[in-house]
Amino acid sequence: MKPCPESPDPRAVLQDTDLCVKCGLCLPHCPTYRATRDEGDSPRGRITLMQGLMAGQLEDDAVVRRHLDGCLSCGACTAVCPSRVPFGRLMDAARAVLTPPRSHGRISGHLLRHAGTRRAAAGVLRVAQRTGMMQVAGVLGSSRRPGLARDARLLPRLGPAPPRPGGRAGAAGQGAAAARTVALFTGCTGESLDAAAVRAALAVLQRLGWRVTVPREQVCCGALDQHAGRPGAAADLARRNRRAFAASEGPILSLNSGCRAHLRDYAACDDQGADIAARVTGLCTLLQGVDLGPLRLQDDPLRVAMHTPCTLRHVLGEHDALEALLRRLPGVEVLPLPENELCCGSAGTHMLENPAMADRLLAPKLEAVEALAPDVLVTANVGCAVHFAAGLKARRSKVPVLGPAELLAQRMGVQSFPIQR
Repeated sequence: MKPCPESPDPRAVLQDTDLCVKCGLCLPHCPTYRATRDEGDSPRGRITLMQGLMAGQLEDDAVVRRHLDGCLSCGACTAVCPSRVPFGRLMDAARAVLTPPRSHGRISGHLLRHAGTRRAAAGVLRVAQRTGMMQVAGVLGSSRRPGLARDARLLPRLGPAPPRPGGRAGAAGQGAAAARTVALFTGCTGESLDAAAVRAALAVLQRLGWRVTVPREQVCCGALDQHAGRPGAAADLARRNRRAFAASEGPILSLNSGCRAHLRDYAACDDQGADIAARVTGLCTLLQGVDLGPLRLQDDPLRVAMHTPCTLRHVLGEHDALEALLRRLPGVEVLPLPENELCCGSAGTHMLENPAMADRLLAPKLEAVEALAPDVLVTANVGCAVHFAAGLKARRSKVPVLGPAELLAQRMGVQSFPIQR
């Protein structure tokens, strides 16, 4: 299902379950099936459940919901399916129709739609972290509300907030590049979880001579709503973002692969959506062929473990661009994380709603990081970064987790991160 009012009835979308021939070629690529060996946790098993529900042969009970809600929507099965079954669309439709949509509540729903509220909430969180209130919340949660303790552990320490949307950052570089303009998509995490990445991207692009605009009225991309079975809410966010970026110039830079994948889906909305989708790009792709000399990057040895998020690999197909950028950086030794094609368990809100499975999927990746002993871990998705950082912190690892923009800023010397030697 695309995030547009013109989307077909979800029940009509679910007719595409007939495309699945139950061949099982997807099974080795499904992270949840690999973890449980339960057919209900496989793509063809979940499709069978959808068909049983539509035919009235199964009840919409807790067991069925557990299997459906346990899907990571990682896209690995779609990438290898010989029948090209649109499993992601089927799962979105199933959650919208066959199970009651999961409610995000008034507070989180308001945060997704109002930048001012998000900035205020991020400010409160920064104060809570500086004063130790988050540690107190974690201790209280461990005995009274386990979820509260986990949420407190997952949240990284927030740095200074980036500039507010609505402005235009002047170019600091010289020459032909100074004529370039890029519009920055910050989404619903730019004021908080992704604040350091936003500040880093601004520093990188300005030094390269780009003018950066940050449209004021932009909101969450809508992916969280879409994958939780709330297509109407996702469509509303898509309309607002299309309006916000319609008057902007140049490429639309989205730092996170998950947001970028969903913004590309705007192409199915209308001509305006198609134009927006065609302009969406990532930092690694944007910098292909660009002279990085003006960044004046440090060339001291740095071992970088590279994680490729599912949306980057299976949906966007841009994992090669991430590796190519890293290999262009002087002094950097790139260490691809083993089994990068498998999901880390973050998967949007999955790490909060299915913590046991999320931690189970992350564990081998944390062990791989420890075995590689890198100086830094780089990933191109904010959810994956938060998940890895929390897991490494729990293991008392000092390996920092950065996005590509943050790594560039660190090598430029304009942002510092605690890299252990």
